[in-house]
Amino acid sequence: MRMPSTTVLLLNGAAALIAVASVVTMGRSLIGSDAETCQARYANTIQWSLRRDDGTLLSATDLQARLGATDWGLMERVTVVKADRAGAALAVDLSGAGTRTAAGVARAPGAGFEWMPQSAGPVAAACASYALKLDSTFDFAAGGRLPGLLGGPSGSDRTAPEAFSVRLGWDSNGALDIVSQIPADGSPRISNERDKVELPRGRWITVDQEVILNTPGQSDGIVRVWLDGKLRFESRGIALRSNDHAAIRGVLAEVAYARPSVARDTANTVQVTPFEFRW
Repeated sequence: MRMPSTTVLLLNGAAALIAVASVVTMGRSLIGSDAETCQARYANTIQWSLRRDDGTLLSATDLQARLGATDWGLMERVTVVKADRAGAALAVDLSGAGTRTAAGVARAPGAGFEWMPQSAGPVAAACASYALKLDSTFDFAAGGRLPGLLGGPSGSDRTAPEAFSVRLGWDSNGALDIVSQIPADGSPRISNERDKVELPRGRWITVDQEVILNTPGQSDGIVRVWLDGKLRFESRGIALRSNDHAAIRGVLAEVAYARPSVARDTANTVQVTPFEFRW
């Protein structure tokens, strides 16, 4: 029997290595990697700008005019400031007491809005990126909420019955966790499969959040969050939607304390850089 030549063996070996590498690459796309954030896996990107066409910073009035009446607390608590990260940032002031809505409901100190880039359209998987910085003496109080991905049926907002959101939140000790709004027929809670991490004060931290929606009728959705490029949050087996009409549509950009009774007189600012949405 004729034995294969050295050249044939080398070629076959190279083909096998390529096949293994392909499998590994596909696996990383599905399971995530500590060394690679979700930014690398999405071809389309749009950034929410904090500057006018002439390069000057937006005012709170400018911001409100661009948000389609989805904002709250914006005029009272948010300013656009120059920042040593990304050149500009939203500065959200959480000092002082909370407010009340028109219906008389107490609202904790904070502000927020919905950013739904029309050019992205409804998608089943997306990545949101930004950086944030807390004052060096920031008071965690009873906990709070940070921005994250938002979705639901076409034309719906965060209050719709089938709307969902997946965001970061902190507790009274500054430990980060997932804060989620899930429809009644979705997963009961999103739990982190990795060790908890504390939110640092006085320095910038980058956030990359990925949500992969479940197949309707199945609990196969995934949520991941990278902090400073390291995968720190991961949860699988999630159901965020019950049909194909619900999709990821943008960012729920809220920075707020969790409880309306919180009132702080000292400086308590959170800076957030412009959001990037990838799909």
